Amino acid sequence: MNKKILTLTTAFACSLFMACSSDSSSASDEASDYTREFATSIAAGETMFIGTMSMDHIEDLGTDFIEVGTRAGVVYFDGSIFVTDLDKGSITRYALDEYNKVGAQQGQITLAGAWANHLFFVDKNKGYIGAQTDTLYIFDPQEMKITGGIDLTEYKDSAATAVTPGTGVIVDGRLYIGLLQNMNAYATGNQAQVAIIDVETDSVIAVAKDDRVAAVGSLDDSQNQAFVVTEDYIYTYCNASWGYAPGQVDGFLRIKIGETEFDEDYEWLVSADLEIDGYTEKGNYKYFAPFSAADGNVVYGFLNLMVDMKMAWNDMDDYYAYTMKPVKVNLAKKTVDVLPIDYTSSWAAYGKYIEDAGTVLFAVSTEEGGNMYLRYDPSSDAVTDTLGKPEQIPMWLVPLK
Repeated sequence: MNKKILTLTTAFACSLFMACSSDSSSASDEASDYTREFATSIAAGETMFIGTMSMDHIEDLGTDFIEVGTRAGVVYFDGSIFVTDLDKGSITRYALDEYNKVGAQQGQITLAGAWANHLFFVDKNKGYIGAQTDTLYIFDPQEMKITGGIDLTEYKDSAATAVTPGTGVIVDGRLYIGLLQNMNAYATGNQAQVAIIDVETDSVIAVAKDDRVAAVGSLDDSQNQAFVVTEDYIYTYCNASWGYAPGQVDGFLRIKIGETEFDEDYEWLVSADLEIDGYTEKGNYKYFAPFSAADGNVVYGFLNLMVDMKMAWNDMDDYYAYTMKPVKVNLAKKTVDVLPIDYTSSWAAYGKYIEDAGTVLFAVSTEEGGNMYLRYDPSSDAVTDTLGKPEQIPMWLVPLK
């Protein structure tokens, strides 16, 4: 999705940080002998910054970050972070020191114009790159170089400009990856399509297809959280082109782990079926932002209620509007519980993480409270802590483990 960004001058953006730099030389020289638990991204005007952080030291946020473009993702693997800069089409590996501070650049792959954003790691020497091309690239994460590719052209619809391998997950030696039939900058095909690939042979086992919903995953979900793995199933969220293709249906389908077709007995057509008293009615278009990992069948995320709020259709481009409601979702029971957290902007509807104790961290940007990191306790249905209020708009929370 394209993002409409509020314009800030470079000087103002730089004032939020110790320095504006494209490498770790921008890190603060202040004491840093504490371990960062998360990789994260934060937004300042037309620029994003990606780095690492500790929830116990929110005051240091922004002192150890890499400047990237307006759209970027971050993935952790093998003691390093991989920054996917969609504007440049680059994937860069950065070392982390003993405290998980960002260190030296360890290599870079560039796929200019390809929106390379999805990384899947088989082991230290093999992974896949999903990008807006007809090829699923194979790469060496150690050497940071392309080593091969899986041609997906035969699965491209005749009307599509590209068949994009996007959101996905590796389970039991198989990569399940959504195929987006790109029709234009916004709309994708009218089916749910998931390619199932053997990661040992790099062969396509099957492509599961289903007409009940449309558009599995997205291009800017670097954590691949539109795919949720539970004990027995892989749930896939299909966003119906975020509303830019009228007539498409959004919702969830699932594939039983080990099988190659969608479960015929399960569907959850969210916009058609979901009604929450005081918030949304059946038939109103709405969509989910990426989810947390699963706790049983439960995930946490954000539900966009923009159209329900009677806002103009073209306001769907305004990612600073406060339209995203934090929610708890039970995928098996098909239920949604609204949480006692204010609406956040969709620019800040990425950060959420279930802690070992069962509490949930949220990164939000609300109209009344501003930018915040919160801790929510499901047992009491209450926010128990405000962990910090950064100047910057908080986004991803990616555990460094």
